[in-house]
Amino acid sequence: MYRILRFCLILMLSIYPLGSVMANPIADLSKVGSAKLEVFFFDIYFSTLYSKSGKYSEDELPLALQIKYLRAIKSEDLLNRTKQEWQKLGFSSQDVENWLQTLDSIWPNINKHDVLTLKVGSNGHSEFFFNDAPIGVIEDQKFGPSFLAIWLDEKCSYPKLRKQLIGS
Repeated sequence: MYRILRFCLILMLSIYPLGSVMANPIADLSKVGSAKLEVFFFDIYFSTLYSKSGKYSEDELPLALQIKYLRAIKSEDLLNRTKQEWQKLGFSSQDVENWLQTLDSIWPNINKHDVLTLKVGSNGHSEFFFNDAPIGVIEDQKFGPSFLAIWLDEKCSYPKLRKQLIGS
C-alpha cells in the first residue's frame, strides 16, 4: 500500500512540477467579444476581449485580451508588428522603444495553439500570461491602454476585428 501511495505521489509531482504556477488570468472577467484575424487566407490568431461587466468601455479596468495563435510566430516578428502598429497610431517613439525593450525580455517565440494574454488590472499594471503562466508585469500605466489600442482604437488596422472584439 505504501509503495502505491509513494508511486502516485512521485507521478503527480512529475506531471505537475512545483516550480510552475498556473493561473487563469480571466477567471474574474466576462467575455465581451471575439474575432479571428485572417490575412490573405492565412489564419493568424483568434482573439477574445474580457472585462468585468462583459461590456467594453475604454475607461473600465480590469480588461484582458487573450490571443490564441493559429500559427507559429517568432517573438521578433511580434515585436516588429507591434512597433508598426504603435507608430501608425502615433505613440511617441521614446515610449515605443521603452515598451519594445521590455516586451523583448518578456515575450517568447509562439507555437501554433499557444495563448498570450494581457490583463490590465484595476491598478493600471499590465500582466502578460503565456499559456496561463505569468511571464511579466509592466507597471507603466500608459502601456496597457497603448497595447490594447492596437486592437481597440478606432484607427486600428483591422476595424472589423475591433467591432467584433468590442461587441458592436
